Amino acid sequence: MIFSSPQNRHKRWYHFLSIGQKKLWALAGVGAVVLAICLTVLIVYSWRAAGYDMKQVGQSLPGSLLYDEESHVVATLTTHASMPVRQDELSQCLVQAFLAREDDNFFHHNGVDYIALLRSVLRNILSLRYKQGASTITMQLTRHVFELQGKTLDRKLLEIVLAQRVENHYDKYAILCQYLSRIYFGQNCYGIREAALYYFGKQVNDLSLAESALLAGIVRAPSLYNPQRNRDLAIKARRETLCRMRELGFISQEDFDRAAATPLPSSFPVHRPTAAEKKPEQLAIWANAELDQLPSVQRERDRGLAVVSFLNLPIQQYARQAVRRAVHAVESPGASYPNEWLDLPCHDPQFVKLFASPKRAATLKKPGEALQKGQGVLQCCVLVVDSRLNHRGNILALSTGREETDPRNRWQETVKPGRVAAPLVFCCACLPGGSAHHIVAHSARITGSRLGFDIVHNFIEGLNLETTLPDKQHANDLFDGLFPVRKIDLARVLFDLQNMGQAYGLHLISGVWSHGQRLLYTAQSVGAAEYIRREGAIAVSHLPPFRYREGEPLVLHEELPEGGGQWTMVFNDRGVAAFVWMGVETKQGEEVLLSSEQKKLISHASLALATELHQQARKLLRSTPVKKP
Repeated sequence: MIFSSPQNRHKRWYHFLSIGQKKLWALAGVGAVVLAICLTVLIVYSWRAAGYDMKQVGQSLPGSLLYDEESHVVATLTTHASMPVRQDELSQCLVQAFLAREDDNFFHHNGVDYIALLRSVLRNILSLRYKQGASTITMQLTRHVFELQGKTLDRKLLEIVLAQRVENHYDKYAILCQYLSRIYFGQNCYGIREAALYYFGKQVNDLSLAESALLAGIVRAPSLYNPQRNRDLAIKARRETLCRMRELGFISQEDFDRAAATPLPSSFPVHRPTAAEKKPEQLAIWANAELDQLPSVQRERDRGLAVVSFLNLPIQQYARQAVRRAVHAVESPGASYPNEWLDLPCHDPQFVKLFASPKRAATLKKPGEALQKGQGVLQCCVLVVDSRLNHRGNILALSTGREETDPRNRWQETVKPGRVAAPLVFCCACLPGGSAHHIVAHSARITGSRLGFDIVHNFIEGLNLETTLPDKQHANDLFDGLFPVRKIDLARVLFDLQNMGQAYGLHLISGVWSHGQRLLYTAQSVGAAEYIRREGAIAVSHLPPFRYREGEPLVLHEELPEGGGQWTMVFNDRGVAAFVWMGVETKQGEEVLLSSEQKKLISHASLALATELHQQARKLLRSTPVKKP
């Protein structure tokens, strides 16, 4: 038998990989396609990134502005300094705290931490959702400056390329300074300067290790870790930052123990910073308070906002002049009766003589003068609200005090409404399921007593008033309106009551745009929900204490109990509502005893001012073309 051995074949190199020639060519083709796709993506995103101006990264921080309905600037909303923090203001512990919390490899990458990015991609794939973004400090700054939005692959790729461009144009500390100057720390604090002053009353370079760790912990979730609202979570966030610093070797165990044991400040704020210590204007205070209630704009506030309001600038300017004129007429000896009041329906010749009297008691002093015991300062705040169809609740003009730079928002402060709250008790008599005893009597106390404490209490409690109502043992205080209510809530309820019980509310902001002209919020002119029963609101809308004559505006003019001042409302349907509060403020715990003449002066001035504003606002609105909502 003859055996023949197979021929020895020459082995190719790919045979050692157990890959055939055809498979190798297929893999090479796939690799070439992947490479071509990667190059194409790189070219496309590099081309797109080239269209962004890198100078924006190094510019001063943009501010937020408030505009009236005609797009005229009426106030500056941001109070933070426009210049970014400097490198020499950053202590070592502050830098290390933010590196430990946000990007521990910051000084060693070129804008992108590829290892962290790959780890993030794997975790997102395994969890089948977007859980981690692996954003470096440079990428976060890029996202802030150029307003890159959404958790998408497109945004992430553009962010990566832009971050590398930023790294090529700026050094590490310039990037870090811009980042720390833009991020949000809660409590309307933007940037590390404001946060250091607000939370600790310190300059940036004076922050301790514990304070730096707390601020670094806050930025992950400013609302959640806010030490004012949740001290326990704030301490937890600080401890997590300190633990990470210890793991990275930035601090020792002794430093960790000392910082972790440091108590939080007992109260906030220590100091509210302002631009060059300039006091914010009343319009800015009001607008910022409304912005705080809009979740859709919070992430954009540190980048600068364009906030468009419902303000009518001619009405606003007139209101400021009218307030000054009314206050001057009351407190100045021998002041002449304002000519603007002579043709008002509320004009009475006897008041002309009263205002012209050269005698004024020494009780009233002008702002800035030292107050003695039993003396006070006359204050006044006004609201002019649109009540036209599809415009109801829009604030046309406002004043929170006689001085434009007065930081107090008196509309947020409380008074006891007294008889002004009587319509709320009367509404309870119109609730469904009532008995024959549920009738409106001549006083709120008698009406409330017939209805019963529980009915009145439950109804007023459902009006969303920030108050503490009297208990059952003090039922008469509830019926008599002897409980604290914010002035703005009182105005809101009275306005909605005159609008058939619908919850229009009172709003200043019409729309909000980002610094890059993206629409973040727009007020919706939808039908307001009914929260006061329609039949009840209509039934009591013209009953006392409201005063109404056919063809004339409705008026509510009452002196508030316990020296709370004078409250006036002048309203007409599909027109304008004007609210005025005028009263005397004094030192804490002291009482000002006003003479009967002074009370008459304040009472008439409040009524005349509200009537004047109502007439003038209607006149100005009629001369302005109606805009579609």
